[in-house]
Amino acid sequence: MTDGNAEHGGAAKAWQRWLWFAGLWAAGVATLATVAYILRLFL
Repeated sequence: MTDGNAEHGGAAKAWQRWLWFAGLWAAGVATLATVAYILRLFL
């Protein structure tokens, strides 16, 4: 039981870390897309 819970906790941490990186990547892409759109409007 304890080993199973430990593995589940590790999986949860890995999943949370993956969501964190995915969020940063999405924010970066959204920022670049917004900047490119604004530059396209002015240039």
